[in-house]
Amino acid sequence: MEEQQYIQREQRWNKVWALAPYGLLGPAAAVSLFDASGWQHHLITLAIAAGLGVWHWWFVVAHPQWCERRTWLMALYFTGLLATTVLLVGRSSAFQLFVPACYVLAFVTLPGWSAYIGVAATSGIWLMAPGTDVPVTLGNLATATPLAALIGWTIRVMEREAIRRREANSRLVAMAAENARLHQVLVERAKAAGTAEERARMAREIHDTVAQGLTGIVTQLEAAEELSPADPVRERLGKARQLARTSLVEVRRSIEALRPGPLENARLAEAVAHAAASWREQHGVPTEFTVTGTPHPAPAEAEVAVLRAAQEALSNISRHARAGRVDVTLSYMDGLVVLDVRDDGAGFDVEAASGFGLTALRERVGRLAGSVEIESAPGAGTALSIAIPVGEVAG
Repeated sequence: MEEQQYIQREQRWNKVWALAPYGLLGPAAAVSLFDASGWQHHLITLAIAAGLGVWHWWFVVAHPQWCERRTWLMALYFTGLLATTVLLVGRSSAFQLFVPACYVLAFVTLPGWSAYIGVAATSGIWLMAPGTDVPVTLGNLATATPLAALIGWTIRVMEREAIRRREANSRLVAMAAENARLHQVLVERAKAAGTAEERARMAREIHDTVAQGLTGIVTQLEAAEELSPADPVRERLGKARQLARTSLVEVRRSIEALRPGPLENARLAEAVAHAAASWREQHGVPTEFTVTGTPHPAPAEAEVAVLRAAQEALSNISRHARAGRVDVTLSYMDGLVVLDVRDDGAGFDVEAASGFGLTALRERVGRLAGSVEIESAPGAGTALSIAIPVGEVAG
């Protein structure tokens, strides 16, 4: 926002500089009417002044971008400006009022050192005025011309410094925005890692306490049921055993919801390999599982996302692809875990795909700052690739 305001202020000042010469040309034309020349002379002079105004308007006011991009056009413009100003000063000394504008326009329209040549050429206009005392004027120009060049040079230095500061501010703003984005990513990943760790801890606690306790209760009830001779007691024990088993099933479901069962006692590579092997046995499709890189621990949430992606991809292949071969590759890279699932099946139109499973997969991976890429076309098979950052790899 600050940069935009700065650009708007700069554009307004450029507009002021472009219109400033009219503030000198108009009064000079008005003063020229008080000369002793006839009305025909005045009309011609005013016509020339009007032509100069149109010349300046077309090249500078109407097309301000030409001042930066069309060097040869600006040279043509300034040459015409000087020639017309010389003509006007020769017709009326009143147009000496306009000469200082030519100094300014030399630095506005001419690039580099050519602006100083324009300043020197402008100084020669003072000698064209009727009744000019040449020696005195030359003495004055010896002081005025370097002064005008010095003022122009100072303005250009200030302009370059302003541009440098604006560019530096733009870089700082971009860096601040990038830092804010990275900070947000780190915060989200920290929250996700904390949530995953807490869920894993709760799963372990439930498994080691409630689940184990219910398992023991079921075992004891079954033993008591076998030893009890009375039917009413056996019936009561049977109901208690059934209730304990139902509670144990619900507890195990809760554990699976907190952390998938295949990852509870196995590493990610083993869990994905088991999922691929189970799918191959169930569907009879040749499936090759490969691990590349050195396996290293990953955050629980990242492992869950990779495992779910493998399961979702295999499920979609069985339902839609009619594949004859499937390749599953788990790659451990520096700071990344990448899963690739490829098949030679029917394929599909990726742009038209909107299944819930794919949407949920993108959302799950997106929460971990990961990416999901799908390459497919009808009849050309499908390649699914997900990449999830897992931080620095310990040496």
